[in-house]
Amino acid sequence: MRIKTIFIGLLLLGVGCNQSAQQDEQHDESDTTFLDNDQHAENPFVYVPTDAFWEYQFDTIIHDFKPVKLREVQADSLTAESIEAVINNTWPNVQIKYLETFGDTVYLEIPESTVLTQQMGTAGAQQFMVSTTYSFTELPNVRYVAFGFEEGDHAVPGVYHRGSWDNQ
Repeated sequence: MRIKTIFIGLLLLGVGCNQSAQQDEQHDESDTTFLDNDQHAENPFVYVPTDAFWEYQFDTIIHDFKPVKLREVQADSLTAESIEAVINNTWPNVQIKYLETFGDTVYLEIPESTVLTQQMGTAGAQQFMVSTTYSFTELPNVRYVAFGFEEGDHAVPGVYHRGSWDNQ
């Protein structure tokens, strides 16, 4: 009788473990499907730093973000239009339009600003604004960048310069 009880106990244990493993496999498959669907969903924070001049990176020493120059560029070889192209390639979901340079200020427009102002988050929007401002102020005699777009939760239009993000 004791052997029979042990056998039934082991049988129940084996069946219970097998059902648990099958449920885990089904759960894993649904998780994979969920991940695949997420991967196919468009990520608003698309950043392609291949051509970028500047990046806003977290510095582990000072425990804060700071602008970092990614590559040297010859200021005399730059134009506002070439920087516009670099920014638009670097941030494909936030397209800028160069309008004009007047005095020491470059004027930009972001016709479709929803990704910047509503979908990238505050940190993503700040990375865009800082890197764009620093890139355009590489132009000789340009100190300010005026952004025109519809204000949102994560970004505000206005005139920015390299010191705009100090002590934030």
